[in-house]
Amino acid sequence: MIDDEVSDALSALVDETGAVGARIVTDETPAPDGPSRLLALGGGEHLRVELPEGDPPADLDAALERAVRQLRTIRRRWEVAHLPPIGFVKAGGVPPVERVHDRIVKYLQALAEIDRASNAFVTRGGKLVASAREPSEPEGSRWPFLARRVLGVHAPGSSHGEVVDPDAYAMTFWYDASLVVLLAEPYAVDFVRHRCRQVARELCNLLPMLDPDPEAPAAFGPRPRRPTQP
Repeated sequence: MIDDEVSDALSALVDETGAVGARIVTDETPAPDGPSRLLALGGGEHLRVELPEGDPPADLDAALERAVRQLRTIRRRWEVAHLPPIGFVKAGGVPPVERVHDRIVKYLQALAEIDRASNAFVTRGGKLVASAREPSEPEGSRWPFLARRVLGVHAPGSSHGEVVDPDAYAMTFWYDASLVVLLAEPYAVDFVRHRCRQVARELCNLLPMLDPDPEAPAAFGPRPRRPTQP
């Protein structure tokens, strides 16, 4: 599977360089709090390598260049437009829960800045994980209803749920997680759906880190389909 190949490449890079972690990110991904390197892979994707404090190893640039070439080769071989949003974290290098939560909030804040949006929320099992900003009283009663509602529906031809209301958009992703955006009408549904999917792709890497498993340092997003053999 392509995700296994990408995970192996990221794992090897982390082991070789002593990095804290490495993952595939998009243009909208906020920068981490600590030192890092960002390398373009093409197609709006980047390799982000989070580094420990202090001086980087002397051969870091060469190792990063090799990793970029390897990832591009994997993408070409599988004939896919995008690599799976996989992140690999060194054992013992999982960011603290507070840092992960702050990164989730940054994504939601960026989402809440799109046209017509007022706030954005991510939930798990109907419980609030984070929001772009402190909800007002009306928002505080609106998001729980939307989160429960979207968990109980399925979009046509999909295992995920979607709710499109005049004043809100909600979608499910990553097991029982949901993304809720409150908006003023009229808003462009296709644009909001696209941006929500971009954010959900990144949140798939972050939500597992809120309950880290030391025996499973790799966090995976949605698995792409294996290409059809000719």
